[in-house]
This record gives sequence, structure tokens and C-alpha cells, in this order.
Amino acid sequence: MTSKTLEQVVDTEKATKDLVKQYAEKREALSADKERQIAAWTSEKDAAINAFQQAQVDANQKVLEAYQAEEKAKNDQEIQELKDKFKNDLPALVSVVISEVKNSYGNR
Repeated sequence: MTSKTLEQVVDTEKATKDLVKQYAEKREALSADKERQIAAWTSEKDAAINAFQQAQVDANQKVLEAYQAEEKAKNDQEIQELKDKFKNDLPALVSVVISEVKNSYGNR
């Protein structure tokens, strides 16, 4: 009976060691799977963030271009109005200058 008990102890110990080894292998496999999944999620997150940031940059660029076009149109209109006003006022300005020149040199 002692030999049978000893054999059972040895078998139990061997089975325990096998279970410990299987557990360690399974744990390593699961850990590797977890790391791969984390890496995949990180990659997906980074791609989503980059896409969102690029979309924001593109949207901001469109808004900026629209604003710049609007401001350019306003400035061009204002410049044209000033040119037209100057052209319309040019005869009066020339008359004032001629009058001042005549007054200055006419008194000498």
C-alpha cells in the first residue's frame, strides 16, 4: 500500500506540475493576446485621432479661406470706392490746387 500511495503522490505531483505548466503557457498566450489587442486598439485610436485632427484642420482651412475671400472682396470693394471717389473729386482737387497756386504766386 505504501508503494501505491507513493505512486499516487508522484502521479499527483506530476499532474500538478503539468497543470502549473499549462497554466503558465495559457497565461503567457493570453498575455500576448492582450498585448496584441491593446496594440491594435492603440493603433485604431491613433488613426481615429489623426483622422479627426486632419478633418478639423481641413474644416478650419476652409473657414479661413472663406473668411479671407470675404475680407478680400470687402477690401477690393473699398479700394474701388476710394478710387471712384478720388476720380470724382479730382477736378475739384485740381481746382483747389490751382486756386491756391494762383493765390500764392498772384500776390507776389
